[in-house]
Amino acid sequence: MNSLWASDLVEILESANVGTLNQDIFVSTKAVIPILVSGAATVQIVETPGSGPERTQNSVIRPAYIRPSAQIRTRAGTPAQARAKAQECYDAFVGVRNAIVYTTFVESGTFYREINPLQEPFDLGVDDRKQAQFVFNVTAVRRP
Repeated sequence: MNSLWASDLVEILESANVGTLNQDIFVSTKAVIPILVSGAATVQIVETPGSGPERTQNSVIRPAYIRPSAQIRTRAGTPAQARAKAQECYDAFVGVRNAIVYTTFVESGTFYREINPLQEPFDLGVDDRKQAQFVFNVTAVRRP
């Protein structure tokens, strides 16, 4: 994984005991996502275009805050399992306010003013492997 934003999202989910990277949490559209034997849910994080940066009068060389975004997709054997996992992700992200997330990318951590889900998790139907899918998008306001 080569993105600070994606790494931070994974860290938030792992800290909330939602899952573990490369076991049931996967990053990018190129991730090979297994169907878990138990039928349990998997999570896929895909970075999406964010919105413009936020500037302040004291931040003239670079933005004071940037606004990355991502799509969170869960898949499972049943809609109830996919919905439940999506809700766990949603709850983990909505709780991030004025927080520092620590990953190996930035030893001092990255300050997040907030992470906001843009909608409630919704049913995306079944995928080509007949797994139920739920999805929602998140956006953040964070220091660059």
